Amino acid sequence: MLAQQLANGLVLGSIYALSALGFTLIFGAARVVNFAYGELLMLGAFFTLTVMTYSGLPFFVALPVAMVGVALLSVVLFLLTLRPLLRGAYTSLHGELQVILVTLGLLYILREAAIIIWGTAPRQMDMGVTGIQMVGDVVMTNQRLVVIAIMAMLVVGLYWLLYRTRIGKALRAIAQNREGALAIGLNTDRVIAFVFAVSGAMACAAGSLLGTLYAVEPNMGGAPLLKAFVIVIFGGLGSVPGAIVGGLAIGLIENLAGAYISFAFKDVFTFILLIAVLLLRPAGLFGRAQ
Repeated sequence: MLAQQLANGLVLGSIYALSALGFTLIFGAARVVNFAYGELLMLGAFFTLTVMTYSGLPFFVALPVAMVGVALLSVVLFLLTLRPLLRGAYTSLHGELQVILVTLGLLYILREAAIIIWGTAPRQMDMGVTGIQMVGDVVMTNQRLVVIAIMAMLVVGLYWLLYRTRIGKALRAIAQNREGALAIGLNTDRVIAFVFAVSGAMACAAGSLLGTLYAVEPNMGGAPLLKAFVIVIFGGLGSVPGAIVGGLAIGLIENLAGAYISFAFKDVFTFILLIAVLLLRPAGLFGRAQ
């Protein structure tokens, strides 16, 4: 029983980690808490489902297409709504509040747009993977194993991007010292737009995987957004390792609490952990106090 719950928690934690990675990338580079991120996750699931429905493409071909679409949408939203505000956001509290309010406004606009286009009825998305694997008493569907594998591949790709490419070095430079990056001539707007593209692609992957396990509907982004917010605080705002470890930890905690205590109150333990981290280590597990 315990091993089965740990395996289930690993699957859920993988999706949470993907959700939190895009969220924490945006904060690390742009110092923006993007409350519209959950709706990008939801739109990613709908984009993937729509590509599959109208083109007949299988899930594993439709997913990259949808990731490109959500990445472009994320960049457009950044250029039209956030870029004009970001300069003021770094110099005043009023500017930061403006950015937060804009992302909250985008949250509702994107959700209502999804309702107008696709309606409110939940839809099923078939990954096209069947069968199960058994290791001792642990039963895992091949679909869930694919979820873990996709998460691992995207994390490896993200680390390669951050630490083996010039754009990754520029991103890390801006995250560490924005003024210094500007002083040496880095185009911060271009780098931040790239970060929004990557975060949109990660959100699309997380939403699509979540849609294959549960259902695709316009309100599906709310819970992952809240969990992503908890995870990045738990792991440390702007920390990629913190997002991965935090996502896996929250997934395990939720499954264990739901199985052994009460499924109805599983979210309570997540927020108890959040409060404990804020009291004992406000910067998060991998964050640094400034």
